[in-house]
Amino acid sequence: MATVIGCINLSHSPFWNIAPARMPDAPGGRFSAAVERLREAAAELAPDAVVVFGPDHARNLFYDCMPPFCIGVERVTGVGDYGTPRGELPLPGPLARAIFEGVTAQGFDPAVSLDLGIDHGLAQVYSKLFPALDVPMVPVIVNSGCPPLPSFRRCFDFGHAVGRAIESAAGSARVLVIGSGGMSHWPPSISAEDPEIAPEWRDFLIHGRPRMVEVEPSRQQRAIQLAEGESTGQVNADWDRALLDRIGRDPGVLGRLDEEDVEAVAGPGAMEVRTWAAATAAWGGALTWTAYEPVPEWITGMGVASSIAPVDHVAADLAAAREGSTG
Repeated sequence: MATVIGCINLSHSPFWNIAPARMPDAPGGRFSAAVERLREAAAELAPDAVVVFGPDHARNLFYDCMPPFCIGVERVTGVGDYGTPRGELPLPGPLARAIFEGVTAQGFDPAVSLDLGIDHGLAQVYSKLFPALDVPMVPVIVNSGCPPLPSFRRCFDFGHAVGRAIESAAGSARVLVIGSGGMSHWPPSISAEDPEIAPEWRDFLIHGRPRMVEVEPSRQQRAIQLAEGESTGQVNADWDRALLDRIGRDPGVLGRLDEEDVEAVAGPGAMEVRTWAAATAAWGGALTWTAYEPVPEWITGMGVASSIAPVDHVAADLAAAREGSTG
C-alpha cells in the first residue's frame, strides 16, 4: 500500500524564473530562500513519487474541451514556458492509473490524458523542489482560471479522494503531494466567457491548440518586457497572511472558501488556491510551516504552507527544546 508522507503548497510565478532575486534582499529573495530550504527538507523526505495539483494557463487545455480536473496517466511533457522544464518528465504509470481509477470509484469523473502537457503552473514548483527532475510525477490539472470552476469544497473533496486512492494503490511508494498556485494576484483573463477580452484572444482560448507553439514566443516576450520594465502587479498581502494563519490553525478552511469573496479581495489569480485545497485534503494532516513574501514585481503574493519544515527550522526547534529542557 502506498503512503502519503507530506504536503507542500506554494505559489508560482513566471517572474520567479525570468526576473529572479539576485540578492537576498531583492524582491522575491526571502521567498526564494525559504523554498530553497524547503527543497532540502523535501530531499531529506526522499519521496518515491509526487502528485502535483496545478492549473493550466491556456497552453494545454482549451475551450474545445475544458475539464474541471484532468489526470495524466501515461506521458507528461513540460512545454518549457518561462524557463521551466521542456520535454518529457518521469511519470509513475501504475500509481497514476491507480489514482484515476480510485477517484472514479469514489464518484469523481476527471478527464484522463495519455499525453498531458504542463506549463509553469505545475512544472515550476516541481523543478524548484526537485531540480534533478528525477522524482516521478503524477500531474493533476485543477481548472482554476476559467469556467468550469469546481468549487473550493469540490476541490477539497476531490483531493481527499486522491489521497484515499494513493493509499489504496499497490506497492509501497512514499508519495508527497504538492499544491501549486496563488496567492493574491490579478492576471490577464483566460476565460472565453469573459465579455471584456479581445475577440482574437477569445478565439485563441477556444481554437488555440494547433497554434500554441506559434503564439508562445509572443506571450513569453510580453512577460520579459514587463519584467525588464519593472512593472508591478496588485497584491493583497493582508489577505494572504490572514489565509496562511487560518490554514495553520485549520487546514480544512481551504474547503470552505467562498469563490466570490476570494476573487473580490484577492483577485482571480487567488482562485489557484483550489490546488492547495486539493493537495491539503489528499494529505489529510496539519500544515505546520508557512512562509510569505508579497512580491508585486512578480505580480503575486508568494506563499508556502507545508506539512514539513526546512532543515534549519527543524534544527532551531530542536535547539530551543534542548535549551528549555536544561534551563
